[in-house]
This record gives sequence, C-alpha cells and structure tokens, in this order.
Amino acid sequence: MKILISKLPKHAWWGHGTPIYENNPAMKEGVVPNQELVEIEMFMMSRLFNKLPIEVIEIDFPYFLDQQKLDHRQHDFVFVRDLFVSDQNGKVIISKFREKARQVEADIMQIMLESMGYNTIRIPEESTATAEGGEFYYCPGDGVLFSGACRNNVEGAEWVAQEFNVDELVIMKSNAFHLDTLFTPVINKDNKLVAVIGCTSLMEKDSAENLRQFAKRKHIELVEVPPEDAIGTADELGEFAVNCQPLPGYLVGPTRFRSNKVAPLLKELGVMHITVPTTQFRLSGGAIHCLTNEL
Repeated sequence: MKILISKLPKHAWWGHGTPIYENNPAMKEGVVPNQELVEIEMFMMSRLFNKLPIEVIEIDFPYFLDQQKLDHRQHDFVFVRDLFVSDQNGKVIISKFREKARQVEADIMQIMLESMGYNTIRIPEESTATAEGGEFYYCPGDGVLFSGACRNNVEGAEWVAQEFNVDELVIMKSNAFHLDTLFTPVINKDNKLVAVIGCTSLMEKDSAENLRQFAKRKHIELVEVPPEDAIGTADELGEFAVNCQPLPGYLVGPTRFRSNKVAPLLKELGVMHITVPTTQFRLSGGAIHCLTNEL
C-alpha cells in the first residue's frame, strides 16, 4: 500500500486566518493555527507513517496555492484526502467539489498524479454528481465502498461505486461535511474489513439502521461512539478520534477514543491503534484521515 502526504506550505498554514466552509463547524473565520505546533504535528505524523510497513509518498505543497497575495492563497491542500478517491490499483477519481473554493486543489492534484503515472478520471462537468474524497472509505479487500451524503450526493456516490465496480455501496447521510468526521472502518493484517466504528447519533436514522444491518450481515462488530469521538455538536467540537487512516493491522488516528468499547475490540482483532496529535489541523475540520490518502 502507498500513502500520499503533502508537505506544508512555505507560508504559514492559514496564517491569515481560516475561512468558513459549509457544514464545517470546526472552522471559525479568522482563527490562526499555532504554526510551531502545525510543523511539529506534521513532522510527527510523517515520521510515524514512514516507520510503518507501507510506502509513503510526500509531495511538495503547490506554489500556485501558496502565493503571498491573500486573496489567492488556498491552504487546505494539505488535506490530500479530499482531492481524490483511489481504487488502490492505479485508478484515481478526481473530486468534484460541492465546496467550489476547493476545486482548484483537485485540479492541481490531477496534474501531479498524472505526472506520477496514475490514470485519473473526472466526473463529467454536465453531471450534477458531487464527490469529495473525505466522504469515502474504500475497502478493496472486501469490495465495499462507504460514502457520506452531505457534500457528496447520492449520484456522486453511485458514480464512484460504478467506476470502481464495487460489490457493495454503503451510504450514510448526515449533516457532517465529510464521512470521515464521524466514521471509520477497521481492517486486519490480511486487508479484510473486520469492524466499523461510527457516531450513529449524528447520522439520519435510516442510515444508522442500514449500517447496523450491514455489520450484522457481514458478521462484523459495529462500535457506536458518542459525538465527542467524532465531529461533535453545535455546542461543543469533538475530538475527531474516528478520523483514522485504516491500514492492514493498524488504525492510525489523532487521539484515543472516549468509548471504552474500542480498545478491547481492536486488541481482540489484532489491530494496533496508534495515535499522533493533530490539534491544529482540527481547526480546519481535519485529522489523520484527511491528511493522508491511498494510492
């Protein structure tokens, strides 16, 4: 497995203050991250992934997005997850953003991926489908595609599922801007799906029930965690513990789960839970899954 990570911009990440994106309560307009912590946390994450049994590809932050002129500076490219979805076998679908301010990031990522030899595909402009990478978890070992339906629409989820020829598409509707702010799958050392962790209280009732039925049908455990382990509520931002990068035999996240059901389950499944802090990236609504992407 290959994992893609972006280096930080040369100018301070959101040094002029964060903007506000739709359905993202973490972003408070004008908040400036602690740049020393930003650098430390990115360094720690990079070191961690380079010690795991995977290939890590670190790319430079695009100069075009890191211009001095504030009106042109777009600093969310570090969340490479959002920019594409990969089948982990050479095919990449470039995101078609509902959040239009970020489309330029995906356009630049397409050029970078093509220069590395990847086959990139785009949803046709005339299509009403929207699909953002942070709304997906793809488990190729089981042919299962999990999709959110907030910034994705159902048409976009189905478009990606068809391109990847998946065996099953599981859609979870919520008001959380990306699925990875409230859900993560767990895969074992054989790259098989063995559990799912989700904040079902933040999902629509039908979606939560469909997820329970999916887990029952697949004979895997569903651990239902509180909003604190996810994006949180309108009153209190969560800790994004579910924003994990699942790897064969590992689950890498930003913090321990408050739910006391997760740790014993992962131990039983032989999956190591590793954490590395991303406190400053949380100010833009992201954590480990957002900062990484499979190739």
